[in-house]
Amino acid sequence: MDFVIGLIAFIIMLSVIVILHELGHFLVAKHFGVYCKEFSIGMGPCLYQKQGKETAFSIRAIPFGGYVMMAGEEDGSQSEEDNWLKDIPENRRLNGIEKWKQVCIMIAGIVMNILLAWIIYMGVALAQGYVVEEAKPVVYVVEENSVAQKAGLEKDDHIIKVLSEDGNSIQPKTQYEILEFIQYHHDTLTLTVKRDGTTFKTTLTPSYDKDMEGYTLGYKAIAYAKKIPWYQSLWVGCQNTWDSATTIFKSLNMIIRGQGLENLSGPVGILNVTSKSVQYGLDMYFSLFAMISLNIGIFNALPIPALDGGRILILLIEKLIGRKVSTKIVENIILASFVLLMILFIYATYNDIARMF
Repeated sequence: MDFVIGLIAFIIMLSVIVILHELGHFLVAKHFGVYCKEFSIGMGPCLYQKQGKETAFSIRAIPFGGYVMMAGEEDGSQSEEDNWLKDIPENRRLNGIEKWKQVCIMIAGIVMNILLAWIIYMGVALAQGYVVEEAKPVVYVVEENSVAQKAGLEKDDHIIKVLSEDGNSIQPKTQYEILEFIQYHHDTLTLTVKRDGTTFKTTLTPSYDKDMEGYTLGYKAIAYAKKIPWYQSLWVGCQNTWDSATTIFKSLNMIIRGQGLENLSGPVGILNVTSKSVQYGLDMYFSLFAMISLNIGIFNALPIPALDGGRILILLIEKLIGRKVSTKIVENIILASFVLLMILFIYATYNDIARMF
């Protein structure tokens, strides 16, 4: 039953995120007069379709994803031989309008995902009426038979530095910084600890927790809740969005450097985390909702040709060189980048399945 509820919550979450992303493209495209043949919710065979004044609105069988079919998209999906495209004037095609307008259309989907994340974070803070201040890197409880216990950590120990074998280190201000660090550096770590005014060092190796799906040191820190007036939830929404975006960019930086690839998650991993978040309550579920929306928005902004950021990059290149890049070249680049994304998707899914056993 928990799995079914988790699956429904997962489908709703991804559907809303993708629909709003595509709605951003659609609304701005219509504003600039671009002909939109279809707005689809889901992929695959069409289950229901209603023809609007100009755009067909569809619901398709596979409840993941969605798309806006705009005239003049140079992604290989359209040909001048298509009957519906022949009657569309140049100034109503995506590739026929000014480049700044095309950029606005591409950015619109990203903005919608970021805006959704902010609204959710703000709503969670408003509903709770309080914020949880980040836990300090101070030991509150040492778990029995944990690596922390074996390393000699005790209650009230203050972790002031974490050093990995490869030379990376942090001087954490919060417990979250330590948790984030050990996900990428889970070899033998040297901790500098302050206890009763004296400082000492100890070593330990993080252990993998299957329930948490991450590495842990085997101790708990404590966070405190602080009441806030309703209007402060606006700022909390901004702050949480910024903090989450910073975390995402740090993760991307690590992946680009070849670190933490084993932490990549695909749909299976997200489904698993979603199921657990629902069990912990709506606050946790909606916080995850916001984080995934922000992830998708930022990921789409990357300069990869199959994504919105890549399309923007091509437009900027065309602006710089003063001429249009060959449609065939653009299509081939998009196809190649799509294949690379699929390889990444398969690898992430493999990681998800491997972590289950």
